[in-house]
Parts: sequence; C-alpha cells; structure tokens
Amino acid sequence: MSVAKYHLKPIVIYWKKILKLILHFSGLIRSEWSEISVYDLFNLLNSNYLPLLIDIRSPTEFSGGYGHIPQARSIPLLELASYLENLQSFKEKTIVTMCPGGGMSLIAVEILTEAGFTDVKSLKGGTDLWHQCGYPTTRSNADE
Repeated sequence: MSVAKYHLKPIVIYWKKILKLILHFSGLIRSEWSEISVYDLFNLLNSNYLPLLIDIRSPTEFSGGYGHIPQARSIPLLELASYLENLQSFKEKTIVTMCPGGGMSLIAVEILTEAGFTDVKSLKGGTDLWHQCGYPTTRSNADE
C-alpha cells in the first residue's frame, strides 16, 4: 500500500460514515444506533455501574466552554480508530459516546460497534443538552 493510500484510508472511512449519517437523518436510509437520554445517563452515573464515557470533541472544546461530563475521556473522533487497541478492556462494557448535539457521536458508535464493542450508545442531544439540563460538568484538561 502506498503512503498516500495509507494516509487516505482513515479519511475515506470517516467520510463514508458521515454520508451514512446524512442519509439516515434525511430519512433515505434507516440505521440502528443505540442512544441513551441525558436523564438515563445521569441516573446511570449515580448508580454503582459506571460506563466508559468518550467525548469525541476536540481537546479545546472538551476543556473549554461549559467543560465536559465528569469522568469522560477525550478521544477526538478522528483519533478514535487509532485508539481502539487501548480500549480492548471495555469490549463487553457499556460505552457512551458524546458530542455537542448527539449526531457525530453516532459515527463513534458505528466505529466501536464495527470493532466488536458490544454495548455502545450515543448521548441523545449531546453535551449541549446535558449542560442545558443543568447536569454536572467539569473543566479539566483533555490530557489529564
């Protein structure tokens, strides 16, 4: 595989997923993605069972503005595919992906599901809705 093909492959994969997302929201195709409401996630985080939270926003968005959900890990969407090996211990555990509006995190759900992760959900309404509902956020840095 040429160097150019090697570097373009992840970009092509992401664009295919974005196109699928656009077609899904336009009603042209039906895709099955699992979502969790902000209310249900809040209750889950207050139980004894803690899911892995993956915030796919940029590190600047993650640590700036209104911050992020406590215990969330910053893994930007374009880095997620290269980070899968580090997440192997979570293959059978609940993972919740999030972005500002809840749409782009569906791409993260698909990437993780295709990689064999079994219980992956997107935060419906995203971090914006979480913040609007008054649920807790923090402003720690992405690399902490």
